[in-house]
Amino acid sequence: MQNKKRILLISSLFMLPFTYLLIQFTTSSFGAKWGYVTGLAGYWVYCLVIIGLVTGGNMNVIKSLWRNQNNGKYAKWISLAAFIPVLGLFFVSFLPNVAQLTLSTGVFLVIVVLLNGSIEELYWRGLYLFEYPNDSRIGFLFSWLLFGAWHISLWFANGVIYKDGFLALVGGAYGLGLLWTWVARANGNLKAVTPAHILVNFFAFTALFVDNGF
Repeated sequence: MQNKKRILLISSLFMLPFTYLLIQFTTSSFGAKWGYVTGLAGYWVYCLVIIGLVTGGNMNVIKSLWRNQNNGKYAKWISLAAFIPVLGLFFVSFLPNVAQLTLSTGVFLVIVVLLNGSIEELYWRGLYLFEYPNDSRIGFLFSWLLFGAWHISLWFANGVIYKDGFLALVGGAYGLGLLWTWVARANGNLKAVTPAHILVNFFAFTALFVDNGF
């Protein structure tokens, strides 16, 4: 058990230089658009490898992260809180840009956000919930701080346009991460945070894809 905790902590710390160098390489080699997606794919593979190492590939462990439920009095309201950012991004990022998406880009967008939202929640919230269920210092703060920090790598992607700037990208990740980490740990599962993350990504990535010519 201690070895798995060590793997999780070291992999999370190493995530920062790894993703920075990876996204620098992919966007320099393949251009902004496809380099960005290739970099994300490399990040997903990294997360999945660590998920496999920490869980031992046991699907019952992974399923438990959706099935478990703390017996909190306000569990349903806490779950709804995970979706608060969705409404704002729908109006700010999605509506002004959705008409510019082609059908093929829209399908590709759905695939990207399904993978990104599901894998990120399983890694950043799920693994820490599994390994540190009662340790808020590491299980909450460590996972939240590093989840936000890895988005700095995306800011340095060569040629990628972020119209709302650094604060929206990285500050937004920290804000969303704080909310979703609280919801996941308060309820003891990923049932609310995973669909909320996917929806937020769908609306935010709509603007990102349009701005970068996908």
